[in-house]
This record gives sequence, C-alpha cells and structure tokens, in this order.
Amino acid sequence: MTRPVTFVWPGDLHLETADRENYRVAMWMADEVSAWVRPDFVQFPGDNVQHATAEQFRLFKEVTARLTVPWYALVGDHDAHHDPKANGYRAHVGETYGVHRCGGYCFIRLNSMEFKPLGITPEQILWFRYEVERALLKKEKIVVFQHHYPFQIWEDFRGPGIDAWREIVTTRPIEAIFAGHTHYGQIANDGHNIAVATRSIGDPEGGPAGFAVVHLDGEDLAIVYRSIDDVGPLVMITHPRDVVLAKHGGHIVSGPETIRVRTWSPEPVQSARGRIDNGPWFELVRDSDNAWSGPIAGETLAKGEHDLEVAATDAAGQIGTAQLRFMVDRSGRYTAYPRVKPEVTFTKYC
Repeated sequence: MTRPVTFVWPGDLHLETADRENYRVAMWMADEVSAWVRPDFVQFPGDNVQHATAEQFRLFKEVTARLTVPWYALVGDHDAHHDPKANGYRAHVGETYGVHRCGGYCFIRLNSMEFKPLGITPEQILWFRYEVERALLKKEKIVVFQHHYPFQIWEDFRGPGIDAWREIVTTRPIEAIFAGHTHYGQIANDGHNIAVATRSIGDPEGGPAGFAVVHLDGEDLAIVYRSIDDVGPLVMITHPRDVVLAKHGGHIVSGPETIRVRTWSPEPVQSARGRIDNGPWFELVRDSDNAWSGPIAGETLAKGEHDLEVAATDAAGQIGTAQLRFMVDRSGRYTAYPRVKPEVTFTKYC
C-alpha cells in the first residue's frame, strides 16, 4: 500500500560563484520549498556545481542548509569535472548512488557518470537490478533518479552498462525516470516508460528557472513547475492523469470521475474552480487545507482528449492556474504511444 508522496525536483544548479543569478535562484528555491511547499523530500538531479571545486561545493552546502526537509543528490558530469571517480563529490556530498523509501515507494538514485561521457559499471547494474527486484517483492512502486536524460536531443544515450539499464527499465514496472543534464524541461512517454527532465537553474532554456513539484499517489502521477517569475498559489491537478503521463487504461477517464487538486500558497487559498474544454466554470469543494475536488461527468464526454483547467484564488486575490489534457474512452482501453511535451528541437548545451 502507498500513501501520497510529494517531492521537489529542481533543475541542475551549476553553482559557480555567489554573485551569479543561479545562486540567487537556488537560494530562493530552498526558501520557497521550506516555507510553504514542505514536500517529503528534495532530490537534486546532478550538476549541482560547475567545476567540482571545494568552494563550489561550499555554495551547494549553503543551499541545502536552507532546506528544512530531507534532501538527496545525484552526481552529474560537472560534479565530476576532471575527477572521474567523483572523489570531491563523495567528500563534500556523499555516495554517488543509493536508495531510500517513503510512503510505499522505492526511490533509486543511479550514478550514470561512472564512465565518460556516460556509463554504469557492472557492479552498479547488479545493485540496481537487486534493488528493483527487492522493491517488487515488497510490493513497492519504483521511481528512478539519474543525471542523464534518455531522450536528450543532439546527444547519445549510449555507453557501458546502458543496454543492461534498458533491459531493467523496459522489463520491470518503473513508475517514472527523473533526469537532469538538459537545460530545458520535458516529459517523454515512449509507450512504456515516462522520463522527466526539469529546466536547469543554471543557464535555463525555454523559460525562467524554477523547480518542479511531483506528486505520487497510487495510480496518480502529477508534475507542476514553479518558476521564479510565478506569483500566487501553486496549483496541481493530481487526477485525472495528464495524457502525456498515461501508460495504460487505468490512467484514463472511462466514466464518472472526480477531479482532485492540490494547492500550495504563502497566503491561504480561498477558493478553487475548474472547467472542461473552455466550458463554464464550476466551483471545487475544499477537502482539506490544500486539497480540492469536483466532478467529471466522464460518461457524457466524447471519446478522445479533453482539456481541464483549474484556477485557485488566495486571500490576497492572486490567482494560480493549472492545465492538462486527459483521455476519455468509456471502454477503459488505452495503448500509450510515444509523445513528448514540449517538443524541443534545439539546445545550446550538449
């Protein structure tokens, strides 16, 4: 059995000096997360520093010291800069791979930097396979964290151990793979696995820097992005599932359903409302301080994709919104096919 788990997935920090914008954004992220998001944990995706110097790792410690929740980190290519064994990372941060458990989920952290530019040793592959099998025996849901994004454009996802990695993730039920390394954000669904990359905090592409909030609850997986330019409540639609995240018929609407929404805000949220396909707004009911719900008449919706929008208003009158597209089929049948969101065709960093 699982319980809801929420974690924050910030982009690569690339910390270099305290006078750079990415250091300011990283400190802002840590303060926002600690003050009012308050997730179960924060997972850093690697490239925490730029050149793996002691001073840069000190800046990273200043960021993590602001967090009031548990945090974990991955080793990225910049964390192992001229240090292929990542000895500096081990000295300042800790081991380069590991596992932790929370709410019935098994969160596995991989080190994809054991070879340059990408690779995993046989020893770590053996450990990875063991941890996956152990989690399945314990009936835990599995989430994988790694630095390299499998669908990065203009860059190969090939190297020692990667074929063995593919065998594991394509033959076992992995909930999602969260990656860094890209400077742009993207969700990719290859029809079997979901991979998520978050916009970098250091030299971001595709919009302002920020952090992703991820919510897991049984068959629900939801992701929302908060940029440093955003104001008002942070709003997340946790159910139904965004079609880009759907992997099988259990992830679509096949009849009457309930919209479920979570909100986070520095100011109390006073109201929330929703609408489908730009139709009339309807009020959502408050279930708890940060949880809201409302009906979806799935039995009346046409087969195919539909748009859902939610807006929440806080005590200061500021409005936060969230949108997703969900799939309807009253037969309950659905076959996932490869898609990405958003489509990215150019990057300066590869």
